[in-house]
Amino acid sequence: MDNQISDIENYIAASGMRTARRRKRDARKQYDKQLLQLDRERNELWDAWYKRGYVVMDPPVMIGYKRYFVLRDDVARGKHGAFFQELLNKINTYDYSHRKDFKVKKRSHGRKKYVLREQHLLQPSADHLKKLKLTDKEINCFVERIRYVKNSIQPIKEFVVKEPWRFVLQIRPNMITRKRIVLPEVSSAIDQLQNYLDRNQLQHRISWLTRSKSAGRRRWELADKKKDQIKKYTLLQILQEEWYE
Repeated sequence: MDNQISDIENYIAASGMRTARRRKRDARKQYDKQLLQLDRERNELWDAWYKRGYVVMDPPVMIGYKRYFVLRDDVARGKHGAFFQELLNKINTYDYSHRKDFKVKKRSHGRKKYVLREQHLLQPSADHLKKLKLTDKEINCFVERIRYVKNSIQPIKEFVVKEPWRFVLQIRPNMITRKRIVLPEVSSAIDQLQNYLDRNQLQHRISWLTRSKSAGRRRWELADKKKDQIKKYTLLQILQEEWYE
């Protein structure tokens, strides 16, 4: 009997016939290849969506106001005006609002009132300060400060400008001169592909193949649908129960 089993196994191996286990493994490989192809298609669609160009708006459209810092007139006319302008280009911040006075509603002692929204120059951390690629002379314009956050255990170390009086806020209309090109066919293709992946709960397998082997299915599972209790009754039974009880 053992000889017969060994002969059958040798025959299967020599003839190239696939066992049931191998067929399941090959089917799983083909299934994973299809999922990887869908993931590549989705990435290509998103690349096309992000790389879409702009179209010029003529005439420009005003949408609210923007606020940013500029040099004071006396500082700009001084002999160090070019230096401070170069520093401002690296640490300037922009804020946008639909109100020209940049006031926001705030509740105080049970009453709502409008207060001016604060805006500061960039206050980088130590790591962020290195990424700004400032010169030694520009770094000397900063001073280290410790800021305590309400819900944080450790204080935050940041660098602020020593002489903020050199910079003043300026408000200008926020003019939109261009807008993104609309690609409805790309947007529709992205939605269809994403809906297919979500409906069949395939994202967990794609993450397992491309990103991490620990991406479990439970994280991607959709909520269980509520069972419709009416489906097991006919329309006549529902009407009888509704009207004759």
